Amino acid sequence: MKYKTSKIYQSLTLALMASSCFSTGYTFAEQVETAIETKPTLEVIQVTARKRVESIRDIPIAITSMGEGQIESLGADSMSDLIGNVPNLSMDPNGNSLSSWGMRGIVSVTRNAGQESGLGVYVDGVYAGRPASYNIPMNDIQQVEVLRGPQGSLFGRNTIAGAINITTKNPEEEFAGNFSASVGNFNRFELQGGISGQLIDDVLAAKISIFSNKRDGYVKNKFDDKNYMDNDRQGGRIGLYWTPTSNFSITLAADYLKQDNQQLFGQTLEPQLNEFIPDWFQNDPFTVNQNDPNEEEIKSGGTSLTADWEMDSGFILTSITAKRYADFDVFSDDDAGPVTITYSDFQDNSDTFSQELRLTSPEYDNFDYLVGFYYLDQEITANRKTPLVSFPANDVGIFSDTLVQSESWALFGTANFRLNETLSLSVGLRYTDEEKTSSFVQTENAGLGFPSVSFNPTIQDDGWSGDVSFGYVLNEEVNLYGSVRRGIKSGGFQTDIIDFTSADLFSFEPEKATSYEIGMKGMLLDTTLRLDLALFHTNYENMQVGQLLGLGFTTTNAGEAEITGLEIEAEWLATEALTLGFSAGAMDHEYTSYEGCNGQTVSCAGNDLQLVADWTAAVTADYFYSFNDDVGINFHLDATSRSDSFMDAVNDNELHLQGYTLLNARISYVTSDEDITVALWGKNIADTTYSSLLWKYPVTPLAFGDFDPSITGLEHLLGTPRMVGLDVTYRF
Repeated sequence: MKYKTSKIYQSLTLALMASSCFSTGYTFAEQVETAIETKPTLEVIQVTARKRVESIRDIPIAITSMGEGQIESLGADSMSDLIGNVPNLSMDPNGNSLSSWGMRGIVSVTRNAGQESGLGVYVDGVYAGRPASYNIPMNDIQQVEVLRGPQGSLFGRNTIAGAINITTKNPEEEFAGNFSASVGNFNRFELQGGISGQLIDDVLAAKISIFSNKRDGYVKNKFDDKNYMDNDRQGGRIGLYWTPTSNFSITLAADYLKQDNQQLFGQTLEPQLNEFIPDWFQNDPFTVNQNDPNEEEIKSGGTSLTADWEMDSGFILTSITAKRYADFDVFSDDDAGPVTITYSDFQDNSDTFSQELRLTSPEYDNFDYLVGFYYLDQEITANRKTPLVSFPANDVGIFSDTLVQSESWALFGTANFRLNETLSLSVGLRYTDEEKTSSFVQTENAGLGFPSVSFNPTIQDDGWSGDVSFGYVLNEEVNLYGSVRRGIKSGGFQTDIIDFTSADLFSFEPEKATSYEIGMKGMLLDTTLRLDLALFHTNYENMQVGQLLGLGFTTTNAGEAEITGLEIEAEWLATEALTLGFSAGAMDHEYTSYEGCNGQTVSCAGNDLQLVADWTAAVTADYFYSFNDDVGINFHLDATSRSDSFMDAVNDNELHLQGYTLLNARISYVTSDEDITVALWGKNIADTTYSSLLWKYPVTPLAFGDFDPSITGLEHLLGTPRMVGLDVTYRF
């Protein structure tokens, strides 16, 4: 443990040195108001993580909260734009359909339709479903709360890594609306707007919001002159809010998102391929030469009905009924070259029905509690083709059809006890029962040696999870806490390209994580400094590790893993006009037992966890320059950094992703009546060139390895270059 502790402090030191600016959660208007006060202070952050409005300081959980103002300052269009500002939160950016989300070292590779994510995303209490729908658009969003560590006793769908709790805006009491337009380089053109208000005073309210985001791609394909890595997303959200009595309300909500991007999934990094096929590798990192299509079309959305009944006794009964879907169609030029070795055509559809019933007690003098029941019924179908002939032909290759059905129910609850004026105790418990069935058929007619198989297994998992935490009020400024949290995630199926015939290998087992945490939350220096610290250690059992093994994508259970980490978040109102902030996370992580991780004789014990950075950091600064009491300009600067990481459990040096730092800025002006905002912004303003993903396409060395053993099929994805733009917003 001596090595682990020193490594954490070394990583944190690097994170602290990575940038030189700070962060704020203030909106422009809030800063104007603060600037004219004689004694400026930070506002108390209110969150709803425990299903009631509370100060973030009073909750014994590591939480990052971002309000509407901070989301706007960061120029966030979607949830992925906020990841760098949350300690130890990660997303493997393999498009939006095949991406892997994770937190505190727990990252689930979910390109496999038979594997679930360990991170849960909730919008207004509704589980978002498959990761293809996790990258939520940020229009109409009031607040984003990120809860780190297992959260099964608070949220309906078990979350072994943590939960992202997103709250949308409520309708205004008076008729109101907003409209904004954004233009920028790469022919960026975005529109969004919304209106809300009372249809029947104090009885029926409504809102509607829509958006359209378009931008050309920044990678040129020589083969067909297309621009890849563009952005083309449209969607909207509507809501009806009925309050027939003062103690009963019903909310009917619906949302829709469509994405149709020219999305790359790989760019070759091997110039020696040009000896065999001219112009395969391109010296210009923003140019490729690929003959097969690269596209990602996603359609996702759903409806929900939420009812809240506050009884005369003060209890609140909540029902959330929801149906969601996430469908995607992906084409990928696997070999990333001008001739066809293989390309992929994946068509996945998922439908999720969920029902949650929750009873929340009043806040008594010494205790409060909530209990809940959760039911989920999910069906996923996947039709996947990997042809060995050029598009549009698709009759020779590897083919699979998959059906995965999941049905689960759970009982959960949390009780909070205020033992005295300084000491509190929280106890959470959850029981989960889940059954999954799969029908999987794979055929191959190209003579590659992949087996033609058919599997129809059923697995049933059940178990207890929960948490115990203590809170201690050290003084008026500082709260301390300690907790133990245990999470579980059910097993699943190998519904990807497989190279085995044993039915025993088709299923993998549940995983479990136990997290120990101590922390501090403080409002210091006369409430001008907010400081949160957390130190955690996680024991991970039967960790589900998905990776490319041989020619197939396989998920296996690592024996054990350990993750030890430190997190810090700070916000300082340095002057009436200047707000500074900082956040960082550092982790020491390794597989402590993982035999047969890449063949029976290979051990990954002692290796770093795949897709996990040793540290992350974010720093920003906001300065308000006032012309008079009402008008001024806000200058915003932020930087995010990530350390190196390995993309596989074997810790292949070629799959060692280099860390990077991105610098962003925004200058905004608001009219005195706050009706109009004009903002000039830039992302990655230093124009840093970096890789966001590495992987090895295994068929390239089979085709050319005998002629050149140095060929390994190494590919990467290029990160987003400098983006600049101008936003104009009108509010009424």
